[in-house]
Amino acid sequence: MPTPKDVYVNCDVLENLPKPNRENWLCEIELLRNQFPQNAKVLQVGSMDGTRIIHLLKARPDLDITGLEVERSLVNIAKRKIAAAGLGANFVCGDITNSPHLPRFDYVICLNNTLGYISEEERAIAEMRKLGKAAIISVYGEKFTDALARKYFTSLNLTTDRIEKDRFMLREFTSVKRYARKEVESWNAKITETPLGYFCVLAGSKN
Repeated sequence: MPTPKDVYVNCDVLENLPKPNRENWLCEIELLRNQFPQNAKVLQVGSMDGTRIIHLLKARPDLDITGLEVERSLVNIAKRKIAAAGLGANFVCGDITNSPHLPRFDYVICLNNTLGYISEEERAIAEMRKLGKAAIISVYGEKFTDALARKYFTSLNLTTDRIEKDRFMLREFTSVKRYARKEVESWNAKITETPLGYFCVLAGSKN
């Protein structure tokens, strides 16, 4: 039975992903590269092994990035990888739904449908908006079809047992959600379509 660490490290191995997922991943990086002002302070929720942060820092070395990851083993891997890349970033082990003690950031980002893995979704969004002047949440939508989803999860060494409307029930350890346009619009976000879904910029909360 794979652990979350065994699965999540595969999410950023681009050469193993189906082409649409790979294109979506790269599209998100390009959108972020052009979104941030100079020297922005950024928190990534679900930073996994640090691969995305490394890509971002190579494109935008001016950024001050912190990764928040619930899996301690992935935090340790990320620290080693960022040092090996000769880059600087902070990594913190914590849960976005459990009021992590962090300073406020210019942007809080949650990418590649990471939100779809979080059961306390509304709390996660509220905490991201609390921690950031703006929050960027990128999710999979209708273009992430049932057939593509099965192919994608297979590439992560996961088995799709069944699909219940917009929720994929996985045999190994969790379920994953995809998002309809109508639900994303309810966030009152600025929405940009990506190859597989929606790149949403939400205003931070004042509380």
